[in-house]
Amino acid sequence: MNDSNKLRDKYFEKIINRLEYLTEQNVKNNIIFRESFGVNDFINDYNSFKGNAYGMANTLLQTAFLRPKLKSKKVKNLYFTGQLTVPGPGVPPSLISGKLTSELIQKVI
Repeated sequence: MNDSNKLRDKYFEKIINRLEYLTEQNVKNNIIFRESFGVNDFINDYNSFKGNAYGMANTLLQTAFLRPKLKSKKVKNLYFTGQLTVPGPGVPPSLISGKLTSELIQKVI
């Protein structure tokens, strides 16, 4: 995966130049702190698969009922919850998946 300081600098320059062009303001010379967070940071800090910040792709085959199920088919009594499961990404759906998973577990008890 290509995530280097050189590449980050290149994108910073593109973004800041465009911002200055569109706003007609000198922004770059007024920056007092700059930090980037890229693919390698997601891998190192969050053990994220291939540095993916969002999770699954928003494709038709990974939406709605095609998302991973709440209960593991392979491991008995293993349940999942969160943005990568049903019903999907975002805070409200993640909370709903937790509620749904807790209801599944309560049925087993």
